[in-house]
Amino acid sequence: MLATWQVTLLAVAVASLIALWVRREHGARAAVLMLALAVAALACVWLAFEVVPAEQWRRESLPVGLAIFALPALAGVAVALRRSRVEGTQLRGSDWLYLALLWATPAVLLYVSQRRPFGSELADLMWWAMTSIAIYVLVPVAYARTAGQSVRDYGLSARFVRSEATLVALIAPVALVIVWLASADQRFVDTYPFYGGEGWSLVLFEAAYGATFVALEFFFRGFLVFAGQPVLGVHAVPVMAFAYCLLHLGKPMPEAVSSLLGGLILGYLALRLRSILAGVVAHLTIAWGMDSFVLSRR
Repeated sequence: MLATWQVTLLAVAVASLIALWVRREHGARAAVLMLALAVAALACVWLAFEVVPAEQWRRESLPVGLAIFALPALAGVAVALRRSRVEGTQLRGSDWLYLALLWATPAVLLYVSQRRPFGSELADLMWWAMTSIAIYVLVPVAYARTAGQSVRDYGLSARFVRSEATLVALIAPVALVIVWLASADQRFVDTYPFYGGEGWSLVLFEAAYGATFVALEFFFRGFLVFAGQPVLGVHAVPVMAFAYCLLHLGKPMPEAVSSLLGGLILGYLALRLRSILAGVVAHLTIAWGMDSFVLSRR
C-alpha cells in the first residue's frame, strides 16, 4: 500500500505526461495551466488526508467545505476574466451563471451527501442517488434553456465513430485490471460497496448507483466541459477536473488522486470526440467492478 506522498508524486508524474499531450494538441499555455490546476487539486487532497481530515470538514463544518469547493470556481473566474480581456469581450450573464454553478452544484451535493432523512441504509442511499441524479440532470437542462444552448451539445452526440468504438473497447478491460488491483487495498475494502445488504436490495442499489454515474458524467464531462467552452475555452477541462477531484475528498486517498487524472483524461477525450460515452463506460466499469471485486474477496 503506497503512502500519501508516494501516490501524490506518482500523480504529478502522470499529470505531467498528460500536460505533454495537451501541449501538443492545445499549446504550451493550456498545458501549463492544466498542470498548475492539477497541482492545486493534489495539494487539496494532501491537506485533506494529512492535515485536516476530510471527514471533519465534510461532516462537521459546512462553511469550510463550501470554501474548499469555491477554489475551482475562483480558478474558473480568473481564467474567464483573462480570456475575455485578451479577446476584448465582456462576460455575459450566462457566463457568470456557469461559473457560479462550478461552486453551487458541488456545494449542494455535499449537503445532500450529509443528509440521512429516513434512518434506513437502503432508503437513505436511494434518496442520495435520486437527489444526486436530479441535480446532475436538472442543472444543465436549466442552464441550457437560460443560455440558449442545446442539451444534446453537452456530449450527447448520437454519432458513434470508429475511433470511439475502439477506444471504448480498450477502456473497459484496462479499467477492470486497475480496479481488480485496487480492490485488494484495505482502504477500498473498508469503503465499498456503500450498501451492506444482499439479494434484490443490493441489485436495486447498484442500478441506482450506476445511474448516478451516468448522470455524473453528463454533468462533469458533458455540461461543465461543453457549456464551459465559450467561457473558458479548452481550460474548461482542468477546471472541471479540479471540481470533480474535490468531490472525492473523504474517499480512499488513491481514489481521490485518480479522480483528478481520470477527470482530465476523460474530459479531453470528451472534448475531442464530442461525446461522454467513453466516460460513461469507464465510470460504470470502475464502479460496478470495484463493488464486485471487493465482494468476491470477502
